[in-house]
Amino acid sequence: MASAPSGPEPDLPFRFSTPVPLSEILASGTLTLLPVRMHSMEDVASTANRDLKAEWTDALRKPPSGAAGGSPHGHVATIGVPECLAERMYMCAYIMDFMIWHDDLTDADRDSVDKSKSISARRTLSADLKGGANSTSTLPSPHALESLQSRMFNRLLALDQPAAAALLHEWELFATYSAGSFTQEFPTLDEYIEHRFYDAGLPLYYAVSAFGTACLPPTPAEQSLAAPLISSLGKACALTNDYYSWDKEFAAYTAAGGHGRVYNCVTWIMEKYSCGINTARELLKEMIHGYERQFEKKWQDWEENGVKVKSEDEGKVDVWRVRRYVEAAMFATSGSAYWHARAPRYKVGDGIGPQGA
Repeated sequence: MASAPSGPEPDLPFRFSTPVPLSEILASGTLTLLPVRMHSMEDVASTANRDLKAEWTDALRKPPSGAAGGSPHGHVATIGVPECLAERMYMCAYIMDFMIWHDDLTDADRDSVDKSKSISARRTLSADLKGGANSTSTLPSPHALESLQSRMFNRLLALDQPAAAALLHEWELFATYSAGSFTQEFPTLDEYIEHRFYDAGLPLYYAVSAFGTACLPPTPAEQSLAAPLISSLGKACALTNDYYSWDKEFAAYTAAGGHGRVYNCVTWIMEKYSCGINTARELLKEMIHGYERQFEKKWQDWEENGVKVKSEDEGKVDVWRVRRYVEAAMFATSGSAYWHARAPRYKVGDGIGPQGA
């Protein structure tokens, strides 16, 4: 008999969300062992999605994909930030949809089988999003992209200037990393997952979840305390993305005549362990659960032994805020898995394109 998802005792006050029943989690095919919650403001997230689509179309052209953060389960923001403050839900949904379409644009040739082909386009778009004016890109106008992004961050700044500034910093790191070159070969799984953690924009995703719950740690000392737990969650989240995107990426690979290489952890496992697809996916599922249990063990250590603050950081750390930050990341991780399981973005034959993040 399936057991209920586990997780830490909550520090977040549950004011906006309700738990997703275990029966619904299991029926969806969601992998996560962590609890999943759903925000009550799905209508606000849907409005943000429609508004961004209209603004994007007006400023640039038709968005690169239709679904963005929507899914039959709900919008990724209502599932990934279940305790988002009411006044921040609109912008959390807006920026998450923007992230998805940004990722689609950087995959300029619509080919996730060999993403190295789009490195040049990624570099150009990164410069555009950070204000570069000299561009020969065939992508939409850099000035229009810059203007759209500037308006988005002005809205965020109006809500919470310090947190929005931290969010902008993560956005710039995301744009820079996604624009950089990378190798298709990774000697170890840890190196591959480390790359996927950044390539999929997970630091930014967690920053958005923290912004929504108003618990973004502003100090390096607080971030350092949270880092070991965020690392376990991030690895689970990165591999979950690979698990659910495999079918679509493999279909694109097959349609291309089996040329190139499917950029996915399933491929890595098949090559390293000389196994077939089904075995590789089962091993991947075990890895995801392993990282989630690793997180739970670290959290339990906090519960039993307290959060240990270095002597030099005494007075610089708000332990309760760090705990809330980590818990927000936990719900972002479990919510991402629940969203992935039904998101049109990862379904073969939906006409959206073979995105992998």
